[in-house]
Amino acid sequence: MTQRALAGERLLGLYVGLILAFLALPILVVIPSAFSAGSTLAFPPQGFSLRWFANILARPELVRAAGISAAVAGVATAVSLVAGLGVTLALGRYRFPGREALRMLFLTPLVFPAIVLAVAVAMVLSPLGLVRSFWGLVLAHVVITLPYIIRTTSATLAEIDRACEEAALTLGANPWRSFRHVTLPLLRPGILAGVTFSFIISFDEFTISLFLVGPGMMTLPLEMYNYAEFSLDPTLAALSTVLIGMTVVAVLLIERFVGLGRHFT
Repeated sequence: MTQRALAGERLLGLYVGLILAFLALPILVVIPSAFSAGSTLAFPPQGFSLRWFANILARPELVRAAGISAAVAGVATAVSLVAGLGVTLALGRYRFPGREALRMLFLTPLVFPAIVLAVAVAMVLSPLGLVRSFWGLVLAHVVITLPYIIRTTSATLAEIDRACEEAALTLGANPWRSFRHVTLPLLRPGILAGVTFSFIISFDEFTISLFLVGPGMMTLPLEMYNYAEFSLDPTLAALSTVLIGMTVVAVLLIERFVGLGRHFT
């Protein structure tokens, strides 16, 4: 490697490092603030204390909102998984006119402006009487979680050799048994990755939920927003630290046992 190429590689590494540091800066501010002994949210933190983590459980509205978010995310992810597997198999195993256009249509929520998508979903659900209801939130979250299931399972399905399925069929298995005992186990890595990302995305969703929630049906991100309007103590920093930790653990487990790179290439 020439001296010029080596210098260019170092410069590129420095550039990437600065970008990563910039992206991680909010996290590096929030986490220390969660352990502050002061009564106001400030950086650098004032002393060390764990009382703000205990204060999370002392706020029933935050606990209730976390339960609602978890329930909505769980049901939406389950619905997206069932629907997404069907879409993945239809798009991956059959050839028909408009197949690629249909594939792109299912993935559009990934790039569609969130505020426009939220307004559109609210306009569809309002005549059905599903605004400010649990099932309305679930249906809205299915719209944004379904693409993650389709994306990860499609990437995994593309790597599965069809000869495995054909071998099962020639040995006497019907299509359902072939899917259950051959295709589904081979799809497990993509399913696990898609389910994890779908749950995280749904749990953290703010914009769409803002148009659909109401009294007694508040999700955690919106409850945190309301809390921040009237209080500036480090409770939200502590809660954010817990959520960051859970997300990091989930991603690391998927990377360790499944591998993320090959599902998003």
